[in-house]
Amino acid sequence: ESTTCFKRLTLFPGIHRSRTADYEVQSANIIGVGGVELAATRICLDPLNAPKKGKTTISYAPFGSWLFRQHYTITVADTPDIKLQTSLRNVPSTKPLIVALSAADKVHSFSLKIGEKTADCAPVEAALSCNLPALNLEQGKEYTAMLRRGFKNADFVQLATTKLTTLTATTVIDSSVKAEQVVYDKPKEFTLKTDKSLKSAKVSLVKKDGETSTQIATTMNIEGDMVKVGISEDLEREKSYQLTLENVDAADGSTLVDPYTLPFSVSGGPKVASVNIGKTGVNLNAVVIVTFDQDISQEQDVTKLVSLSGANAVLGRTANQVTYQLQSAPKCADISIRLQKGLKSKYDIESKIEWTYTARTVCHTIATIGYSVKGRAINAYYYGNGGSTVLFVGAIHGNEPSSSYILQDWMEYLEAHAREIPANRQIVVVPTLNPDGMAAGSRLNSSAVNLNRNFATSDWKANINDADTGGKEVENRGGKSPMSEPETKAIAALSSQLRPRLVMSYHAVGSLAIANEAGDSSSIAAAYASSVGYRNGTGQSEDIFDYAISGTYDDWLAQKLGVPSVIIELGSYSYRNFEHHKAAMWRVANN
Repeated sequence: ESTTCFKRLTLFPGIHRSRTADYEVQSANIIGVGGVELAATRICLDPLNAPKKGKTTISYAPFGSWLFRQHYTITVADTPDIKLQTSLRNVPSTKPLIVALSAADKVHSFSLKIGEKTADCAPVEAALSCNLPALNLEQGKEYTAMLRRGFKNADFVQLATTKLTTLTATTVIDSSVKAEQVVYDKPKEFTLKTDKSLKSAKVSLVKKDGETSTQIATTMNIEGDMVKVGISEDLEREKSYQLTLENVDAADGSTLVDPYTLPFSVSGGPKVASVNIGKTGVNLNAVVIVTFDQDISQEQDVTKLVSLSGANAVLGRTANQVTYQLQSAPKCADISIRLQKGLKSKYDIESKIEWTYTARTVCHTIATIGYSVKGRAINAYYYGNGGSTVLFVGAIHGNEPSSSYILQDWMEYLEAHAREIPANRQIVVVPTLNPDGMAAGSRLNSSAVNLNRNFATSDWKANINDADTGGKEVENRGGKSPMSEPETKAIAALSSQLRPRLVMSYHAVGSLAIANEAGDSSSIAAAYASSVGYRNGTGQSEDIFDYAISGTYDDWLAQKLGVPSVIIELGSYSYRNFEHHKAAMWRVANN
């Protein structure tokens, strides 16, 4: 203004006109009476177009005539140079961008264009201040920025281009409470750590109750990159909360991308998180461990709040557990663990719930009936206490693991339903008669003997054809003598001792049920086959197998003990489908 306006007395300024298309001459500080302009004490020259370098003379006279004409000369210097680097890094998107000029420029208009967005640039001494926050740039991203110049916010031309990279956003990198954490203590302060030093921020803490949020009074203290949030009152227990950090202004000018929210909850008293025993099959001398969701008080007398009934036990505890060492508990006995209200946590917060857990000790006994060639134990599992026994045997051939797996499933079922076994019945299971063969995936035992050809039957042979020999006879595959193998002796001794009412012998494969035709085995085989959709192969062995079979366990049972036996040839070597057989197995075991 100091170079385009100056003092000059002009009479009747309203009638004066100028003779130029580039400047408008205007009178200022008008003196008038009754709406009539009598004089003006200042003259201003306002450019109508972008000023050009050099001198321009302007005339100003009443009615634009030659009479009383006044002449004014305007000198326009060089346009100031732009001092904009070709690359700008770590530019705060929340602060104005300062662009240096070689000199002040109050004549032109300037703007910064990024993409389709434009920000005004205001002159500040020998520089421009471009309103970068108005562009809403993303943090940590590179942009192409164009600085433009125009006149009176029109006719902009591009002056310079730069690659502008905004500062990375401020990020919360750690906190004293983690998202979705359950807080067990009584916190008085929460801390949030950012990756940058902060100047200011806003925090809030609310209690969430469904759709309702209740503000919690807090204090805030910023120490460099750490925000400390204090509370004066204990938080209400068993409630959900949300801590929010927002409106962050970092020392370098960056901010959070979005408000940082930290949801968490506050616990009640101790709750049971887990128990290390199942509902059935608890060892008679087991250590029962009740684990809580948090540490419990070590000063409180827990004997008044936690109890175990149904067996003698010794109580113990650790930081977050109560333990009971069973003392030779009765077989198949119900035990019950009870937790009453009032158990305190490490922070003296009381539990408000009761909890009970019931389980049952093992209902079976185990006996080792012998050992394999390599010394592996052969175990029998006994369920029920009756005088009439049904014996289940699996894995006589080690390459038929499904025959062992289905009996292992069967034992789990018997354990869970042991009390349903009739009082006059005992069920005995030998799931793996050939443990060496199972370990090696071999049909034979470790002496290369087919155990199901080694029994002392009337047709025993040392040299036999077998399912895997391709029709060739193999010496001593039936054993060097009848009952030569320790596995054979073990099951024969058990069978002789038990004199079972029925033996169920599981093999694979064939989807068959075959009776040894002793006692009522034929009707049992027919019923089992019908139940599971298998073929009844009783009396058809020669048609079913294309090789001679001798010295079998089932024939030995019929010839030596007169015991009914049924062979079940499963449909797969590995898949046992116990659920498909369960009803049929339960029926033959209890009838």
